[in-house]
Amino acid sequence: MVVFAGARTTAFTGLREPVIKEEHHMHLSHSKNRRGQRAITAGVVIAATALLATACTSTAPPASTTSATKALKVGVIMLQGDTYYQGIQSGLEAAVKADGGTVTTGLSNNDPATEAQVAQNMIQAKMDMILMQPAADDASLPAMKAITAAGIKLVCYGNCLGNSIDPAIVSGSIQSDNTALGTGTGAAAAAYIKSKLNGTAKIAILNCDIASACKLRKAGFKQALTDAGVNATYVTDQEAYLTDKATTVTTGILTANSDLDMIWASNDGGSSGATLAVNNAGKKIPVFGTDISAQLAQFLEAPDNVLQVTTGQDPIKTAQGAYQMGKNAVAGIPNNPANVQLPGIVYDRSNPATINQFLGK
Repeated sequence: MVVFAGARTTAFTGLREPVIKEEHHMHLSHSKNRRGQRAITAGVVIAATALLATACTSTAPPASTTSATKALKVGVIMLQGDTYYQGIQSGLEAAVKADGGTVTTGLSNNDPATEAQVAQNMIQAKMDMILMQPAADDASLPAMKAITAAGIKLVCYGNCLGNSIDPAIVSGSIQSDNTALGTGTGAAAAAYIKSKLNGTAKIAILNCDIASACKLRKAGFKQALTDAGVNATYVTDQEAYLTDKATTVTTGILTANSDLDMIWASNDGGSSGATLAVNNAGKKIPVFGTDISAQLAQFLEAPDNVLQVTTGQDPIKTAQGAYQMGKNAVAGIPNNPANVQLPGIVYDRSNPATINQFLGK
């Protein structure tokens, strides 16, 4: 048990240790020199968009209420321990601390079996609410139903589609617009291709398709290039969402593709690893990323001119919004809107003001 001032946080690690790396940053990665802010969601973009649109989705945060009259026991299930989830945890702890409640954290390691065990631990601990990012779409449904059947209020965050926004199962959902995270960086990449590469580019992708959010990001990135009318050829699309692996994978890509024009990475670890690999190789190939962290912000400021743009999430607002939804549900107050999508923020090396704001300068 780890105790935080004012808000006790107990960690349920589930059946196996979380995948954590020491050298990278946000969503689906981890770093020893960054602040918790970031990354990852589901299925086919068209189907996902339709599901969200029919579920009264809004970009407005849930309304604040005086819902909780007692100190609440709040459980939060996270995919892993990277910077994004550090931001989720810190944002939640701050909000719960203000109400005098306690936070219990659990890591699913992207595994539905681990997730189910963590959920059972929290059910047995009699949480008042559980905030959960599902590890999978259908495979997470039994754990979600078990939470609801136990009389515990459930709020989905981060990756919420289909069953995860069913009002019979959850009291609400809040997540980043992952397609927009892709299109934000994609629009900047398209502008770069037009201005620097004569409208044509050979692009390598580092994916995190293990998480459905990343599929939405990738689709959004590609769509932005298509909409801009650039001629993009994707020479490779490889899984690499942890910094160490992304560095190794990118090094191999650079060796195999001497005519590569650009790299796009779908999460923090991939973005960090790609940037490091390009620098290590002494190349000047531009990297376009996803997520934000202290390290990525520093890469954007670096004179090497490698990382050009990244689009980041807001984990603190996500956590605090999910907690407010949970408080409403505990008090018997319907969440309106029931499903919220938060916009991303584009961090561009040509716009240092936004980067400085993130770094607190």
